[in-house]
Amino acid sequence: MCTLIVLHRLLGNYPVVALHNRYLGKDTVEEPPRRTGGVVYPVDVASGGTWIGFNDEGLLLAITNQETQNLDKPGRSRGLLALDILRDCATADEARDILLDPASKKLYRTGNFAVLDAEAGHHVVWDAGTHHYPVEPGVFAMGTVTIVPGIQWSDRSRRLYESSVRRVARANELLDGYKPRSIEEAVETMMRVSADHAHGRTESSICWHHPDYMQTSSTIMAPGPESRVLYCSGNHCENPYKDYSRALTRAHKP
Repeated sequence: MCTLIVLHRLLGNYPVVALHNRYLGKDTVEEPPRRTGGVVYPVDVASGGTWIGFNDEGLLLAITNQETQNLDKPGRSRGLLALDILRDCATADEARDILLDPASKKLYRTGNFAVLDAEAGHHVVWDAGTHHYPVEPGVFAMGTVTIVPGIQWSDRSRRLYESSVRRVARANELLDGYKPRSIEEAVETMMRVSADHAHGRTESSICWHHPDYMQTSSTIMAPGPESRVLYCSGNHCENPYKDYSRALTRAHKP
């Protein structure tokens, strides 16, 4: 039930400013962002992988579920694949090619992947098939059900789609025509967006509340000359962001 919101190629030296609100079961355990080699990412403790991160080349990758199939336990976490890609790829185009390779998909659950850098952006959907959509400069929002050719609807997937599409629509409404003037302003704007309750304290709001699940975290990342990394444990309407920027990041390669 996650939501990804990106300002893509709208701010000079910070071409990717991303917000990821993550939602999972109440037994989920995360650790705040860390640096391993040239990659910065928060950690899902159970898998050792991540759902959002970037590397020193300025490539950012983020994942949300594609909630259209109930599959057996996968052979490997998509979060580990995310780290593989961030270690091995310098560009969004290279990352896209890996995600489009049929061999890459075999071990993993369905999902939505966004890979973005200063030159390009790509949204790749793994469902029954694999689908690719370019991400143009502007505001890009991604939920947990993307309608693709051949989609198989269930009552559950349709219900999740209805709440997901409201979150995506609200993100686009809040940021329609937005042109950040500085990275500081962009980060502050994303913080406000992360706590939005347009549909109340329900799963249809960007700041998502549910009796059986939780918002595990909200993460803001912006690779650039002085990269930004902010992480909030839980919902930002209840908890502050902690700034990890100076501790973890360095300017990415031009």
